[in-house]
Amino acid sequence: MGGAVGHVFVSVRFRGRDEFAMERVLVDTGASFTVMPLELAKEHFIETPFEVEVRLGDDRVVRARVFIAEAEIEGRRGPVRILAFSGAMPVIGVDTLETLGLRVDPVTGRIEKTEYYMLFVRQFT
Repeated sequence: MGGAVGHVFVSVRFRGRDEFAMERVLVDTGASFTVMPLELAKEHFIETPFEVEVRLGDDRVVRARVFIAEAEIEGRRGPVRILAFSGAMPVIGVDTLETLGLRVDPVTGRIEKTEYYMLFVRQFT
């Protein structure tokens, strides 16, 4: 993981059509959704019938297919939406971070756990 002025990278494990890990994926707090290359998504994630238009950082608009998978980052696991198109650079977006109850600390530039965890389960006795 990088500093506040650098880039933040995380290790992520996905479970979809199969299970696989990526050791160094860029976290982009300016990206709403997690984005992956289409061929990787077809191989590893669960495809939905949905497509969306996505505006990229360079202002291009591309059509992306929507996939789902479970993502695990920093010990937190949950179902996430993944947008995929040909030539995409792998990026973890804010939707995934929020689903897992994670955020980037703006001072340290590190991933930290938050109190809010969408999928937190407590056993009541």
